[in-house]
Amino acid sequence: MYWLKSCLKCQGDLFENTDIYGRYIDCFQCGHYLTAVEEALIRLNTPFGKTYTLPSNMPVRVLEEIAA
Repeated sequence: MYWLKSCLKCQGDLFENTDIYGRYIDCFQCGHYLTAVEEALIRLNTPFGKTYTLPSNMPVRVLEEIAA
């Protein structure tokens, strides 16, 4: 999942990732990893059921139009 302009440090874009230790959220721009409290606040403010994924038949270049 992506949270646009939601980084508490630089107002950059956050994304959710997973590694061998579990799931975490960090920033594309500054690399800031959210603490458990920050992550809870971000998840609390996310509308339930809202996702930011594209259908498999939609081209990736559509993201350029959304971001502009």
